[in-house]
Amino acid sequence: MNELIKIKDLGFDYGEGWVFHKLNLVIAEGDFVAVIGANGAGKSTLLKMLANVIVPTAGSIEYAGVPISKFTEWEKIGYVPQNPARQQRNFPISVREVVSLGLMRGNRLLQRLNCEEKQLLEETLERFKLVELQHRKIGELSGGQQQRVFLARAMVKRPKILLLDEPATGVDTSAKVGLYAMLKYINREHGTTIIMVSHDLELAADTAKNALCLDHGICFWGDVHAALKHHHKHGYFYR
Repeated sequence: MNELIKIKDLGFDYGEGWVFHKLNLVIAEGDFVAVIGANGAGKSTLLKMLANVIVPTAGSIEYAGVPISKFTEWEKIGYVPQNPARQQRNFPISVREVVSLGLMRGNRLLQRLNCEEKQLLEETLERFKLVELQHRKIGELSGGQQQRVFLARAMVKRPKILLLDEPATGVDTSAKVGLYAMLKYINREHGTTIIMVSHDLELAADTAKNALCLDHGICFWGDVHAALKHHHKHGYFYR
């Protein structure tokens, strides 16, 4: 497979010491990576750097050979941070409006969607089974429904890469299984490269292809089933 993301000597320091240091990693196009590890190991920090939300303290990130500082095709990258519904739970915004925000950039926020964008919106609402919910307020939905909405917002522009930070947080077991099945479909059928922070290694093993375990550096990188066996044997991924 083609090399898509190259991470070289990556490090980040919030001012209290390195969260991680000298991280080296290559992720191939079409991969599905579950990022696991203890709290504070740098999982969310890594995703924020990949999404260009924060700038690395050291090292570099490249997308298809382009340094992140020069990368401009951000519509090719979808990002769902932790608990995105927190910010909009009490805001009077509908499901349809939330998903449509994924089509807008910068000062376009108040402009109307064009015909192509409207078609993308309709197709996405149908694809994520949100048609019947589209006029409901986001705060009225269950945790699983909300996660589907924010996943739809991230996917509405058909990105090549999807970054997910603990997408199953606050979701019941049945909704979680459905969410992971949807992600597996997106990865396998559409070739979308997915990097997902998760605490559900058992579920991730049925969904992801590779696992990255962080503990202020890489403590495991490879096949997700090998990671699961490693965890059962040593049991230190979440310590």
